[in-house]
Amino acid sequence: MRMNCRHCFVAVTFLLVGISPHIIEAQTPILIENEEFKGDAQTAIDSLYNRNPDSAREILNPWMEQFPDHPLWTLWNGMELWWSVLNDLHNEQYDDEFFHVMRRADYEASQLLRNHRDHPDALIIRAIANGYTARHHSNREEWLTAANIGRRAYQAYSRLMEVLPSLPDNDFAEGMKRYYAAYIPENYPAVRAVSWFLPDGNREEGLELLQVASEEGVFARPEATYFLGNILLNYEGDYEKALLYFRQLVDQYPSNSYFRRLYVRTLHELKRYEELIVFSTESIEYMNDDSLPENMILLEEIYYWKGISQYQTGDMQNAIESFTQSYRIGQQLPNPDKRPIQALSAYHAGRTSERLNDVSQAEHFYEIVLNHDNSEEAKKRAKKRLEALQ
Repeated sequence: MRMNCRHCFVAVTFLLVGISPHIIEAQTPILIENEEFKGDAQTAIDSLYNRNPDSAREILNPWMEQFPDHPLWTLWNGMELWWSVLNDLHNEQYDDEFFHVMRRADYEASQLLRNHRDHPDALIIRAIANGYTARHHSNREEWLTAANIGRRAYQAYSRLMEVLPSLPDNDFAEGMKRYYAAYIPENYPAVRAVSWFLPDGNREEGLELLQVASEEGVFARPEATYFLGNILLNYEGDYEKALLYFRQLVDQYPSNSYFRRLYVRTLHELKRYEELIVFSTESIEYMNDDSLPENMILLEEIYYWKGISQYQTGDMQNAIESFTQSYRIGQQLPNPDKRPIQALSAYHAGRTSERLNDVSQAEHFYEIVLNHDNSEEAKKRAKKRLEALQ
């Protein structure tokens, strides 16, 4: 399973979550220039990434009570929703609420900028809100909308660079810009004709800046680490390095199932089947509450990859159990007909059944695949296998 080009459009969003100290007076306080807030916010973001939003809010609650009208809290609502969106892109139930909250955050930030020009909080809020919004429109393959909204994020980011040039997380945004400004025209010929509108890019420099941000960034640190892993996995093909970054995220945010899924996919690319089986078993035990939707999403995918690894190592009996589990769990999730893993699990369950000399069971699974519309390749292969068996 590979990502499509949606991540390329993240380049024009320039997601920025940086905070830096500097004190000036304003009617609306500049929270990001308060050292005490900086420490609390960093801890809260770590809690949010570790899928503990209640703990994050508890940390920020004194600030929320002291400055209840600050637009940062609307943005925070959107960042909480983001994880519900990102964890399951096949489920669209949170889309409208997410877009509404992020538009509201952008509006509140624009009102703050109207009264206090170049207010750093407002610039960061606009950059983040529009960045996440553009990123999710690209997830939905709404490319023009993503580009238009991403342009607003880029404008806010550009101004922020002028207002706070020493912002410690600037390397993240600059690294994203340089990498994708080089990658997009190199790999998408249709863009080359209009590549003049893109900023100057350099893939190597972009990766170097992201590396610095992943080590020294304050708020951008987890995002920089994630995008480094994603770029190395999906665009650079450097699976060994990608694995290191995803392992770092798993260790720091063990309750974040999204990072576990990325780690498993990378292990598969490296054909480290034994390691994948061990890590999958550990993750299944760690996420032991399979009634939580987020855990079910992890289990659907991780049982699939575990089954692939068991198949590759010749453990057919356990492989068929893993593929069956993956399919069963996915059927309980929203929109199962849109989930490619459903067809893939059923197809590989059929192949495993053939290896176990259970023809009737193999035919059963292949029929399941033919009734799905979420993987044309799986359907083609299932049809071919059925014809061979009959």
